[in-house]
Parts: sequence; C-alpha cells; structure tokens
Amino acid sequence: MSVDPVLTYRHLQGESDFPILHAIFMASSQADGMIETTTVDDVRAWCTPSARFDPQHDLLIALAQGADGQPVEIGFGRVSWYTGRDGIRLYYQDCWLRPEWRLPGVWPALVAENERCLREIAGGHPPVTARALQAWTTASQTAWVAALESQGYRAVRHFHNMLRPLEEIPECPMPHGLDLRPVQPAHYPLIWAAQEEVTRELFERVDQYWTPENYKNWAENPGNTPELWQVAWDGEQVAGMVLTRIDAQSNQALDRKRGYTEHIFVRQPWRGRGLAAALIARSLAVLKAQGMGEAELGVDAENDSGAFAFYQRLGYRTFSTDIWYRKPMDSR
Repeated sequence: MSVDPVLTYRHLQGESDFPILHAIFMASSQADGMIETTTVDDVRAWCTPSARFDPQHDLLIALAQGADGQPVEIGFGRVSWYTGRDGIRLYYQDCWLRPEWRLPGVWPALVAENERCLREIAGGHPPVTARALQAWTTASQTAWVAALESQGYRAVRHFHNMLRPLEEIPECPMPHGLDLRPVQPAHYPLIWAAQEEVTRELFERVDQYWTPENYKNWAENPGNTPELWQVAWDGEQVAGMVLTRIDAQSNQALDRKRGYTEHIFVRQPWRGRGLAAALIARSLAVLKAQGMGEAELGVDAENDSGAFAFYQRLGYRTFSTDIWYRKPMDSR
C-alpha cells in the first residue's frame, strides 16, 4: 500500500454493490466510535432514486490498488442537494472510508471528487441568490473533520444529541384552555401542516421535504407510534406537539431501553405559556410507562429560541455532538 495511493472511481452497478457499501459504512462508522445497526436492506433503501438523487450518477465508489495488485473498494460518497432556510441552495455530500485507507490525501481526494460531481449537478440548475457546499460530521469523526477542513469547509452549526434518565418525571401542567387528544388518522394533515410551518424557522429546514408524496410516506410509515404522540389542541387548531416514539428493533440490537422525544414544536401563538415543558413531561411519562429507561432528543445548540438551555433545565444532557460544515460554492 503506497503512502498516497492513486484513486479511481466508479458508479453504482446494482444490487451486488449493496453489501460492499454496507461493509464500508460499518467499518468507517465503527472506526469513529459510532454505534450503528444499519443493514444491507437499509443501504438498498438509501439508494432508492428520487427527484434529487440518481444512484447511477450521485454515488461514487472509490477504489485503490490492493496488496495483490487488484482494485479494492475503499470508500464511497453520496451527493445530493436541497433548498434550505431563506432560500439557500445546499449541495451536500456524505462520505465513508475504511480506516486502513485513511492515509494522507485519500479522504481529501474523495471530498474533492464529490465536489466535482456536485458542481456538475449545480451547473444544470437555474441561478439562485445564495448557494454553498455542505457536509455533516459527528465530533468523534476526527479524520472526516480533518478532510473537510483541509478542503476549506468550516463549522457553521452544532447539534447536540441529548439523553435524559426517566427515574423522575417533572410535573408541568398543561396551559389553560389547551387539551390533549388521542391521535387519529384524521388529525394527520393538521399535524403535518403544523410541523411544516414551524420548520420554516429552523436552520435545518429542507424545502423539498414538504411534498404530498412525503406526506403520504410519513402518514403510512409503520415506524410511527401515534399512540405515544402528545399533541396539544386549542379548539380545532394544533398548538404544539412531541412525536414520541420507541424503536424496538434498535433497542433490541443495542440491548437498551431508549425512547425518543422528537419533533418538539410549539406554534407561535401558543409560545411562552409552558406548553413545550408540559408536552415533554407527558412524553417522558409515556415512555417510562412503556418500560423505557431514558429519552433522547436532538437540538440545534445555536437555535435563537434557547432550546438547548431549555432542555438542559429539563434534565437532558449531551452525549454526542453533530457538526454542520459549509464551504462557499464558488471556492476551490
């Protein structure tokens, strides 16, 4: 193996590549201390074509010469794009590399090749007022961070993944005039619309997500647990929600009892009345009643609402940090 191997690239060839991608993904993740339960079927679903992702073009597999002189798949990148908050168009890449191939210049070369593909995609789009290259990391992915920073990417946002034990649940009364109701399918359109409204304020907004097709996928998702959701109503209007869930398969695989307090939204007219705390407290109680021992959520630490400090006051503590990196689209 040379100090700085020459890389070649190929596109996805079909079903036979899914186990290869899975093996690379798992080796890369485990080298970075990340706990994953991803399967080959997950990779297959992840490679499904969409309006913003063509697996035959937007997934690059990196190859280098192995010890036997034959090419070996050592990493891969996946690229796509979306429109974020304030209309910025973001061209992003995800990238994984086997730990034994994390030699000088290898990961930066793969980053640069992904950028070439993204610029090719951007060349076919109409102009916009703002655009940027983007990637995500966790704080434990030090080699990936170094590769991005060597190519001019800079951290722009930090998201904290937080856990809270369920031994003691705070008592937080529901604000006067609001009530909780068991979620019925007829409520789904209003819940979806309330989520879409609140996400317009968020740094991580994805305009293209809010489509009729994605609504249908969301409403029919077998992983949804509406029996656990906590949705507050003011008459016939959704005031706020926590879409509580339990991933039983992941809990079994990782031998843990964890639930999730996710999609914590309070609409503007009902803010400042203690509704978020009341909904979270009820979500925690529901999870505890289901036998869970801890609850997880994710939060933008720089959110203008002060959500990070609010969750800390409720007893959540950070266990990992995700970082958003960006680079001006027209720089090299």
